[in-house]
Amino acid sequence: MPASVERIDEFNDLALLRCSGELAVNPLRISKGDAPSPGTTIYSISNPAGLERSMSTGVVSAIRELSGRKLLQITAPISPGSSGGPILNSSGEVVGVAVAILQEGQNLNFAVPAEQLRKLLAGPVEGPMDAKSLLQRVKAIRDKRDQLPYSGEEESDWQKYDREIDGLLQAALESAGNDHQTLLGISQQALSENNTIAITAAERVVQMKPVAEAHLVIAEASKSSCFFPKDADEERESCKRAEKALRAAMQMTRPTARMYRDLALVVENQDRQLEAESNFRRALEVSSKIKDETVHRTILRGLIRTAFASGKTQEGEAWFKAFHDSGLVESYDWEQRADRLFNDRNYFEPGKCYQQAAASGTSWRLWCSAALSYWLSPSQEDLALFTARKCVGEASGQGNSERSIALAHRIIAQTLNGRGVYQEALSHANEAIALDPTESWHYQEKAEALFGLRRFHEAINASNLAIKLSDGKYAAMHFTLGSAYFSMENWEFARQSYEKAATLMPTDSAAAYNVALCLARLGYYRDAANWFEEVLRRDPKHENRADILERIRKLRY
Repeated sequence: MPASVERIDEFNDLALLRCSGELAVNPLRISKGDAPSPGTTIYSISNPAGLERSMSTGVVSAIRELSGRKLLQITAPISPGSSGGPILNSSGEVVGVAVAILQEGQNLNFAVPAEQLRKLLAGPVEGPMDAKSLLQRVKAIRDKRDQLPYSGEEESDWQKYDREIDGLLQAALESAGNDHQTLLGISQQALSENNTIAITAAERVVQMKPVAEAHLVIAEASKSSCFFPKDADEERESCKRAEKALRAAMQMTRPTARMYRDLALVVENQDRQLEAESNFRRALEVSSKIKDETVHRTILRGLIRTAFASGKTQEGEAWFKAFHDSGLVESYDWEQRADRLFNDRNYFEPGKCYQQAAASGTSWRLWCSAALSYWLSPSQEDLALFTARKCVGEASGQGNSERSIALAHRIIAQTLNGRGVYQEALSHANEAIALDPTESWHYQEKAEALFGLRRFHEAINASNLAIKLSDGKYAAMHFTLGSAYFSMENWEFARQSYEKAATLMPTDSAAAYNVALCLARLGYYRDAANWFEEVLRRDPKHENRADILERIRKLRY
């Protein structure tokens, strides 16, 4: 039946609904007495797992206080779908509402007592407002929120719960007074929810009774703004606060590996590489005595970063080897190593690292990065083909992957053109164009494939598109166009294209040689001789030097 929500008791998980139509049934009576005592026989009517109007019997085992709530512990079994069903006494009165099952136990089932029902019917329910109770409500609401998939939509249930948690934490902070233990509890609960509240509560603790735990909360809450600031001022202040808090905590207690690591991260973010490295080393010494792989992994990563940042390449390589030997290296680490090497223009090694990362990771981008690296590395055509094809397969259907897939098709097309596999190269060039029609080099590969297939008219069209999209700035495109015209014996257009290629590439002897051939066929013998001389100027040790000199002699005389 259609119904509207009249009011909610969030803390006790109850809601009062009002039906818009007439109900031709008698309501259940709500018990007016105290909660039934342990041993009282009770009955449960509900729809467990969708099985409507199921009835079971049991007894009240105890009256419990859980997370700040008064609950009836009952033996009547409860299953998913039972929540909201009435718990009745032998007189048919409602003594509770089925609400939860404790999954860690057996036959541990709970119901909200009827007194909470009576309060809800009487008017809006105000939950307990002392700081301890508010924190218990925070935990209950957080548990509900965390069962939902994250949503950034302002009106989503996730965001509503999130705002309610912030409100409860703020209320707890306001009601905590000078109870430093409660304030410390608020700061620790707020740490994963609201850094501002966490810092405020912890700083109040420090003012009253400095303890390491409060300083560590301040440091942890400040780190996020230190690493992900809104602006430079926030970064500077947050890093200073985090560093100060960490040093204070380390004076009050024996420093742990985490403390040294966090201090290293904070000073590293301030570009104090040597100091960061020193603290990462201390963290490594301490972490060797414990079995915390997460901490150990971040320490080794920090040592690698600071070594390379300080220009100590060999030391950085040694740390990476130690990291690899530890068995803690993940896909992320191979990717980071590949990025460093790629920036040094050492393309084969990053190709191997990207491939390693791709093999053990989940990102399609890694296969595409590997393909690009191998493509830029001399004599690695087979690896370029393999990884480019993996890029196409893994990236297809992924968001924002079109340009990466297009480049992979271009890599395949260029490699196959170089091997004379023109029909398949043409297919890949067309795929690249369909995905990224603004990239001039995709049309260049299409022109090369068409030229190899002796489809010269089409090659000319593709070359002209490549030249148009690139504003005519690449010699290779003019050379391909000239070759297509040359094959059609259009000597004048071929000469123009080759001459443009020769102008754009002043050291290229091939374009100059072809200009000379075109001029000779057009009957401009002296001009042809001049261009043959230009060939030898550009390449004094040309493999056809003797033949070129003979051509010059004949053209001159």
